[in-house]
Amino acid sequence: MHMQHAPSIATLVSYQEPTRRRRRALLAVLLGITTLSLGAGLFSLALFTDTDTVTGEFATGTIDIEASPTLAFSVDPMMPGDSETVQMTIDNDGTADLRYALATTASGALGDTLMFEIRELGTSCAAFDGAPVLAATALDGAVLGDVAQGGQLGDRELAALTSEELCFRVRLPIATDDTMQGASSDALFSFIAEQVANNP
Repeated sequence: MHMQHAPSIATLVSYQEPTRRRRRALLAVLLGITTLSLGAGLFSLALFTDTDTVTGEFATGTIDIEASPTLAFSVDPMMPGDSETVQMTIDNDGTADLRYALATTASGALGDTLMFEIRELGTSCAAFDGAPVLAATALDGAVLGDVAQGGQLGDRELAALTSEELCFRVRLPIATDDTMQGASSDALFSFIAEQVANNP
């Protein structure tokens, strides 16, 4: 009887040993995961943190050119050799520096005959003794500076909220012949302004 049961006991022992090892290994893994989880939680709770904010405000500048008087010339009658001079105030009413050019148009044959020139204000516009700004040229198509974008030769610059005084003179040449008798012309003086900043 004893000789028959001995192999059975030996077989049971051999199957129980791996099961215990597996349980121990599984328990060790679970304990390790629990420890890691607790450690990570404790570590994140221990961090000091802080935040702060700042604000920003933005506003665009303005380019605002104004010329006065609005009616520069009103001459009738005009005879050969006559000239008319007016003082023009050019204002930069904007918040940014500007540069400007001037372009004129004048209708009819008289517009091509009349001569136009500009000087800075000297003693007075009547004296017309300031520094030349635009040499005498036909009124129709006269251009001061360049209306193309960017800084060009002859362009005028005005800082924000400043102005300048210029003397405009229109003259009917003494050599004007009889074909101009009774002629008339309407003139338009266009001031074209653009920003100076970031506009070479």
